[in-house]
Amino acid sequence: MTEVVDWRPSASETGTWSVVGIAATVVGLPLFSLPSILRIGPVGATFRIGVVDVLLVVAITVVLVMAHEGIHALVMLRFGARPRFGAILVGRVMPALYATAPGHRFTRGQYLAVGVAPAITISLLGFVACFSQWGGYLVVPLALHLGGCVGDGFAAWRVLCEPPETEFEDLRDGIRFYRTRA
Repeated sequence: MTEVVDWRPSASETGTWSVVGIAATVVGLPLFSLPSILRIGPVGATFRIGVVDVLLVVAITVVLVMAHEGIHALVMLRFGARPRFGAILVGRVMPALYATAPGHRFTRGQYLAVGVAPAITISLLGFVACFSQWGGYLVVPLALHLGGCVGDGFAAWRVLCEPPETEFEDLRDGIRFYRTRA
């Protein structure tokens, strides 16, 4: 017998995500600044911020968000799912883009891989890219991306709290759990 349970984050949960996301962003700023500091040194480093710089940072942030959803989709494809894309308000509060796979059931390991792949991939590649001469432009977008990954982190936590044999269907605004009952 299979019990089917839908979980969608509440406004309260998304409020918690926002606080944790802000904290992750704050942690990300010095973390992704570190390669530039190691490359040019902390003393004598100067920078200027102009309109073009701000537009470039915004554009990079948009590209990272799209790449994030693309990575989710690639991992879903790897597990035989057919990803779909869209935008939504999570908990009717927080705007988000999504990649989802309606009707496809993932194992725990598969769902965790789908969930954490963008955070790991973008953060690691981004950190390495921050050693380049253009690394300064990546610091804020990468920190914002890290802060934006908290929803995936909370979803991964929910998955880990389920019994090991549970299957998971990714919904555009939550997770459907298929719990096997004896």
